[in-house]
Amino acid sequence: MTTLHDELKVLSDNLKQQRDELHVQLHLAKEDVKQDWAELEVKWNSFLRKLQEIGKEAEAASKDILAATKDLGHHIKDGYDRIKSKL
Repeated sequence: MTTLHDELKVLSDNLKQQRDELHVQLHLAKEDVKQDWAELEVKWNSFLRKLQEIGKEAEAASKDILAATKDLGHHIKDGYDRIKSKL
């Protein structure tokens, strides 16, 4: 059975890979895409901080915190997908 914590790890790994690929392509992007990227970078850093907090308090992390972090990750993924479609 996959736990929410496991799902977050998979989501994080997938986001990192997608982020790295997009970052390489970003230098050719239009300004509106660069602005989208900047906004997503703020969310990405927030996502990483939340994952670190969850990691430190793995057993004590509430389901609400885990779910909110998962939602943030999906929001970032949607943003990366939008950027990818513009490139």
